[in-house]
Formats: sequence, C-alpha cells, structure tokens
Amino acid sequence: MKIEDLSRHIITFDADNFATHEAFSIRAPRRTLNQIPWPAAKKPQPQPISGQRSSDALPRCDVLVVTWTVEEAKALSDVLTPGFNSKTSWYSYTKGYDTIKTTLTHKSPALQSKRLGSYFMTKIGNKKVLCFKSELHMSTDGIKLPVKQLWQQVISESAPQMVITTGTAGGIGANVNLGDVVISQKVRFDCTRTFKNQPFHDEVFIAAKNGIKVPGNNATIKKLLAANAGSLPVDSPKPRFYNDKHPVNKAAGIVTTDFFAFDDIEDTYKLQNLGSAVEMGDAVLALVCKEQGNNAPQWLCIRNASDPEIKDNIPLKDQARKAAQIYEQYGYWTTVCSAIACWAVITNNQV
Repeated sequence: MKIEDLSRHIITFDADNFATHEAFSIRAPRRTLNQIPWPAAKKPQPQPISGQRSSDALPRCDVLVVTWTVEEAKALSDVLTPGFNSKTSWYSYTKGYDTIKTTLTHKSPALQSKRLGSYFMTKIGNKKVLCFKSELHMSTDGIKLPVKQLWQQVISESAPQMVITTGTAGGIGANVNLGDVVISQKVRFDCTRTFKNQPFHDEVFIAAKNGIKVPGNNATIKKLLAANAGSLPVDSPKPRFYNDKHPVNKAAGIVTTDFFAFDDIEDTYKLQNLGSAVEMGDAVLALVCKEQGNNAPQWLCIRNASDPEIKDNIPLKDQARKAAQIYEQYGYWTTVCSAIACWAVITNNQV
C-alpha cells in the first residue's frame, strides 16, 4: 500500500472487521473497556431519540463533539454514550447526501456508507452533547472539500455553543507518548498535496473566542485515565493532558495535513516546528468558524497520540506501515483518553 493510500485505511480500519485489514495488520483479541469511575453527578447519560429518520435535521445541543474514524467512534461511544455503540446504535445522518455525493472521489468512505455521518445524544451535567462521526474527510474527498460544507450544515442545525473536533493523531516530537492528549485552540494547515495551491494551504488559526477552561492532570483525571491504561503497552508512560499554556514540546497546537503524515527522528515531513500533534482535518473547522465571524461557536481541538514519533532507522514506507500498525493496535485505546478529555472540558465549562 502506498503512503498516499494510508489515510483511507486509517479512517475505515475496524479491528472487529477483518475485511478492513491489510496484509500488514496485526490481529489481536479485542479487550473490553474497563468501567470508568465517573463522578456520580457528571457521569455521561445517553439520550435516545424516538422516531428519528436519517433525513432529519440534527438535534440542537450545547456541545457538538465530532470524530472521524471507525475506531475513534467506537471509543467515543463506549465512553460518552455507554450502552449505545457507534456501529450498531447511533443514528444515520443522510440529509444533503445526494447533493454532496456528486463532489466525492472514488476514495471517499461516504460513497460506501451512503451517508454523511452518524450521531447520538448524551448529557453530561447540565450540557446536552451531540456526538457525531463524520463520513467526509479532507484527505480522501478531493479538491472541492465537501467536509467544509458538512461543518457548515452540522453547526447550523445543531446550534452548539462549543464545537470539539477529536480523535487520533500522530505525536510530534520525542516527548509525545502514546495516549497523551493535546488540547488546543490553535491549529494550522500544512497542505503539500491536494490543497497545496489553495489560499489556506499554510494558514494558522487561533480561536477568537478562547474562554474555554481546559482540564489539567488532577487526581480525578488521573483516576479516569488509569482505569484503562493497562491496555497500552506496559512500558508506555501514563497518559497526560497538554494544552496551549503547558505544551508537550516547544510548538503548541495541532497540524492538519492533506495526507497521512507522521513524525520521525529525521523530521521528514518538517512537522517539528509546527505543532504537537498531526492529523487530517481539524483546521477545516477553524476555517469555517473564521468565515462565520461573530456568529461562530467556540471551538477546540482534542487529539490523542495514537502513534508517537517513529524512531526506527528504516525506509520511509516501512515507517508509515509501522505508524499504521501502531494505530491499528492502539487507536481505540488512545481515543479513550481523548474522549475522557472531551468529558473533562465539558464538565469544566458547566454554567
């Protein structure tokens, strides 16, 4: 598999579905999520919706949480909508699909799923939270960037006060460990492929509304993370939260590339002075919010390191394969960490 094709593999990989595996995939038994010891009054409370149709508009919410891959959605559902798995219980969202599908490419996962996303409501404290899994992706859907239209539509319908984009990422720099979580209101494009000639290709965004209270590594957070830390490698340091005021390395923020880029000790993709984590889409949210101006909700990126810096002195294609293998093994478990971070941000910002 070419490096350029790994982005779609990461998006569609399902540890429980061998049809999504590649020759290099390492199959391992699925472990069960341990119960998370939530504070009683702030435990996520799933909110099923009666009679919902896929063509209906999304429900209104206080907080919109959007994730991107199959493994991320499974972890987010197990943490924030417990008992309602993303694959079997979340509602399909097809409103506007027939129009958007004409802009997609043969690599677009949405053509296979025949929907724009799936979702479920939950309640955390006094906040109504809409969890949404997107089927559109900057790295697979072509130059027309249909995920931008999806962001506009989803925000318009759900009318959130706060939007969180979350999920897996590659750690940048030697100090980012597997499972660490980067919480940031700074994101930048670093487009060198499909969007290299677009005016936003290297644009940097810092949230205009930056009053979000971000969580630290207090005793409660450590206890919540510890419940499933045993599913990470035994030699892996305990996961930690990092933010813009206390970054994990000298470059705070999230880097959005338009292909599956990752950090290595040679700094092949020149990421090390750009941010602390690299992924494939968050800056589109920042772009949409910038265009909405004063009408935009607050936004925040929460990304967990599902593959840390590759330190092996091996050919680049083998490094990419190793990064994908690490994601396959630990994408779900590291996303549990960022899902807990989403919960912590929401509870920290109760009215």
